[in-house]
Amino acid sequence: MLQRVRALLERRAHPLPDHYRLPLLVIAAGALTVAMVWAWNRAELTIDDLSWEPLAALALVAAPASLLLKAAEFVVAARIAGQRPGPRLAMETAVVSSAANLLPLPGSLLITVKALADGGAGYGGAVAASAVPGAAWLGITGMIGGAALVVEGATAVGLIALVGGGIALVAAGAIFRSTGPNNGRPTLVLAILLVETGWLAVSGFRFTLAAAVIGVDLTVTQALALSIAGAITVAIGFLPGGLGVREALIAALSPLIGLDLETGVLLGAVDRLVWLAALALAGVELAVSRRRTSAVSAS
Repeated sequence: MLQRVRALLERRAHPLPDHYRLPLLVIAAGALTVAMVWAWNRAELTIDDLSWEPLAALALVAAPASLLLKAAEFVVAARIAGQRPGPRLAMETAVVSSAANLLPLPGSLLITVKALADGGAGYGGAVAASAVPGAAWLGITGMIGGAALVVEGATAVGLIALVGGGIALVAAGAIFRSTGPNNGRPTLVLAILLVETGWLAVSGFRFTLAAAVIGVDLTVTQALALSIAGAITVAIGFLPGGLGVREALIAALSPLIGLDLETGVLLGAVDRLVWLAALALAGVELAVSRRRTSAVSAS
């Protein structure tokens, strides 16, 4: 059974054929743009209605926190593979893998696997090591987000998420037992749980801030329930970072937890746009840093 899981993960790590990527990117981006325009008009919002303080917090606090957690996730994956990457490599991998996830392929997984393989891990071991924190995140998000959905009254969907989360946690544990190092396992397990729980907390925080930008107050359970959308789109690697699918899922979940459909579309779009801007800035900083390092080495 475990060999089948690892084979599935390895197939998932292969990119979509080139002739599918551009059409998917265009369709997803176009659909998201149309949905944003529709939601903006339906909500009858103007620029004056937007709140700039939560927007600043989303850009300057929540987005950088997501990148730091992405770097921490790479570090624990590397530890599973028996490696100890430095902070610079971890942050570079976080930025590049997040940016690669915007392409119509499982970009984050591909970049992480390549970084681990460059560090000496075999391809199969790199895929398995990358999968453990990801599956743990799916499990934690599914179980906590599912419980939040149940609290909000979406019992059927919440129970499905709870079951799916439990299965993902079992899978993460099974892969870790076959792949993880023999020494320091309890500490590494704790680190994985802390990082992935942090991911869920920051995800909920980002949704709360994105909703506040458009004048909507989210409860804690609503924010956690919406995080299920991100967990589902992780499995859809053939779309660019879940582009459009994540926002559609947020919109679909919104009426189940007491929010308007257009509210779900808008808060998902706000979060997406701020995240793209943060990645762009991080990418520029990374490029400048690399050029500066190259110049110093050359001299």
